[in-house]
Amino acid sequence: MAAPSKVAAALKAPDRAIRTEIMADVMRRHEASDGACTFAQIAAAGFSEAEIEAYRDDARGLACGRVEPVLTVPAGRVEGVALVREARAIRARQAEARV
Repeated sequence: MAAPSKVAAALKAPDRAIRTEIMADVMRRHEASDGACTFAQIAAAGFSEAEIEAYRDDARGLACGRVEPVLTVPAGRVEGVALVREARAIRARQAEARV
């Protein structure tokens, strides 16, 4: 089992969508030839244990054509990051005014 911090990092990786699609392709390829895809086959394709834990459910959905996983930034995150940036700028200006 991968460390929770590594799984969280894999879920936040900028290339998550690409890696999930690649994993789905690996699953399709092995399912067609062997009837099933194993953990070892995915690891042999270059995925770490944390990536396998983080991406496998979304990749299964893509491989079966069921649901398109949400691989974009959550709706409020961009706005939240902008607000944090603005708050830090305000605090910096206030700190400069005190000095």
